[in-house]
Amino acid sequence: MPKDTLIGTVLDDRYEILAEVGRGALGVVYKARHLVMEKTVAVKILFGEVDVDKDETNFLRFQREAQAASSMSHPNIVTVYDFGFSKQKTPYLVMDYIEGVNLKEVLSRHQRLPVERAVQIFLQMCSALEHAHSKGILHRDIKPENVVLLRTSWNPEFVKLVDFGIAKYVNEPRNNSKKLTMDGQVLGTPAYMSPEQVMGDRLDPRSDVYCMGVLMYHSVSGRLPILGTTSADTMSRHISDKPKDFQEICPNIPIPFKLERTIFKALKKHPQDRHQSMKELFIELENYKD
Repeated sequence: MPKDTLIGTVLDDRYEILAEVGRGALGVVYKARHLVMEKTVAVKILFGEVDVDKDETNFLRFQREAQAASSMSHPNIVTVYDFGFSKQKTPYLVMDYIEGVNLKEVLSRHQRLPVERAVQIFLQMCSALEHAHSKGILHRDIKPENVVLLRTSWNPEFVKLVDFGIAKYVNEPRNNSKKLTMDGQVLGTPAYMSPEQVMGDRLDPRSDVYCMGVLMYHSVSGRLPILGTTSADTMSRHISDKPKDFQEICPNIPIPFKLERTIFKALKKHPQDRHQSMKELFIELENYKD
């Protein structure tokens, strides 16, 4: 779908498309207005002109994003209100319109976050992901772009976790003829992928724990823990390379020992050596000063 072709049009006789605000794993996100309710919303539309029969995988993945997001109810997870098809049979989903800044933009501006500020963001993310995991949903694409920070009356940096475009159900039936993530298939962002994600192994919540470890390391140090010369090299290094100690890469930044230990535990190569749940990671982060 060429950029901006929908701006000024009305989708499904209800949503007036006002502006493009971003692009996710599967589609374009627009700011829109519900004509009857006069409410500002975000509308995500699947990339391109989609023939559901010919492009079944992307359509079903998009549909699963809608199902996954709508099954969750957590203040730190974007809310999905509607899913449907335009008159042109293009799938769309309707979500909260979030006016904030994503963590990638913050890190680009400041390089790193002060520890106390970073930990408050991490705690909200862990709470959101623990809720997703309790519903049997793995995010699989935890990265700064998908962490939006809002200024509210009660929190200057209130987290909204977005883009469940490549989310996966932990106990997806093996006999499901419409299974979207086949064994051996690799999906995700190379710099933020767990070793088992890289290898196409079966995933569980501990994979998201590793991805959180990457994001935490990046946020407090200003550097990625694993980075190769190419995407393939980066993925390979997640399997074999150990992240450098903070003392080596940012010796002048005071990072508490307990926090460093927590981050490096989350980054262990083998899932059994990491935190076994987001709740366990949350508790350690709460006590990082002790």
